[in-house]
Amino acid sequence: MSKSRPPIFFVRHGETDWNVQGLIQGWTDTPLNSRGHGQAQAVARALVSVPDFEPGFNFVVSPLLRARQTMGYIAEQLALEPQQIVIEPAVKELGFGVWEGKPFWELKSSPVYPAHPEDRYSWRPADGESYEDGHLRINQWLDSLDRPTVVVAHGAIGRCLIAEIAGLPRRDLVEQVMHQGYYCKLANGTAEWFDATVIAA
Repeated sequence: MSKSRPPIFFVRHGETDWNVQGLIQGWTDTPLNSRGHGQAQAVARALVSVPDFEPGFNFVVSPLLRARQTMGYIAEQLALEPQQIVIEPAVKELGFGVWEGKPFWELKSSPVYPAHPEDRYSWRPADGESYEDGHLRINQWLDSLDRPTVVVAHGAIGRCLIAEIAGLPRRDLVEQVMHQGYYCKLANGTAEWFDATVIAA
């Protein structure tokens, strides 16, 4: 059973050209594309309308550019000062090592990639990280939270975060769909996605 945690609003960064091309990003520092900027703006507008949203929240962002650009729109909507935003290495995307820049289909068709979802949890690419590694650093970060938090991060590390809060098994963790242009409210052991492009329309 997962621990009791303060509410978290998780946002995956907006779309990048590498997302469109199906390329593995990991720690590679790619920027948002035009659609990604629009998604980030929609999320920012949607968060402002959340009834239980408060200015006293923590605001935490991955050090990677695509996440920081996304958080920039949230900061603008909420008139946040730069010192209110914490750049947090613990929520950086999983490193995919030698596979970064290569297409996902190539990884998925490789004999080194586990066929069963349960085995993918502990699979670590050369020079990279496993979901298990990401889960460990997310747990350490979660233990430091003292109040509700907005976190802007990435798909794979977001799976680790959502699985921890919602108590998901390993198979479900690795197969979660991670939306862009949405935010996910994590509270009371549940994860609920909201389409910001509809809310903010």
